[in-house]
Amino acid sequence: MLTVLGARHRVRIAQALTLVLATSLLVVPWSDAAIAPASAEASLDELRENAENSAEALEEATDEYVERENALEEAQEELISTLHDLQQIEGDLSDMREPLAQLASSMYQRPDAGVLGTLAAGELDDDLQTQAYAAKLSEDNQALIQEATDLREEQVGLAGEAQELQTFTQLEQAELAAEVTALREQSEASMNELTEELEERGLDPEAYMAAADCDPSAASNADGYPNGLLPQDALCSLYDDKFLRADAAVDFLQLNVEYVEEFGENICITSAYRDLPNQHRVYAEQPPGFAAVPGTSNHGLGQAIDLGCGIQNFRSERWNWMETNGAKYNWVHPAWAKSSPFEPWHWEYEG
Repeated sequence: MLTVLGARHRVRIAQALTLVLATSLLVVPWSDAAIAPASAEASLDELRENAENSAEALEEATDEYVERENALEEAQEELISTLHDLQQIEGDLSDMREPLAQLASSMYQRPDAGVLGTLAAGELDDDLQTQAYAAKLSEDNQALIQEATDLREEQVGLAGEAQELQTFTQLEQAELAAEVTALREQSEASMNELTEELEERGLDPEAYMAAADCDPSAASNADGYPNGLLPQDALCSLYDDKFLRADAAVDFLQLNVEYVEEFGENICITSAYRDLPNQHRVYAEQPPGFAAVPGTSNHGLGQAIDLGCGIQNFRSERWNWMETNGAKYNWVHPAWAKSSPFEPWHWEYEG
């Protein structure tokens, strides 16, 4: 007789695993922090926090989605195995129908004689061997009937489990899609709210989010690297394809927020971190003494920046603003740049 208890056990394990994952997703993404709407007069920090929480919730939900998809695939495999077992049972039952029908027909023809009477079909002597054969045949027929009954019960049970599992996996897939879609919409809405507020204040969303995405502690990744050969994971993006060492970048971008509130546009950057090949190019293009020897410039350390849009004009309004406010964020105009060589556009980080 085909044994299907192992298959049924595996089905229940797959269902339990999927239910656990379902519960975990329902708890994680819909936290108050993830979906709390920003107030009408929310600060930029509140709007950014709301956007970051929504994005984090979406990321966690997506990870859960992948895990649950894997669990559903396993459940589907169990379903296929269950259906295969069910098909085999149906085949076994089909094989039994003919001998069962023959037995039933014989019993119907001689209902009063019993099994031994049916086998006698006329004269039956007292031969012990014949009696033993008849008893064995009767026992086999009883076992056949019991096996058929057991298989039929297994067939009914497996059919029910297969249908339940099929329905369960389909519902799970629909719920997963709906939950992730809702979180994606929430994340987009909170990010749009932040972007609109930034634009209304005249702030560049790219520059603002660059500061939020940059971890200043990543500056330590530059330790031990030569000038102009800093690893990418020690740098952070500013805007306009410019980079600085992570700590210098964060402070510069915070300074830029104040600058935009004052002048309505980003600080113009003409040069920031320069790798060694670019240092060689700049050195070759400048007269002697107007550019640092390659491998010695603060640009190669990601701690220097050249500015334009009026800041390059010594004692101009914007230059004076930078002189007054830059030091709050560790950006200064070095003394040497005021005389030899004279570079009013050059600023360095002292953090």
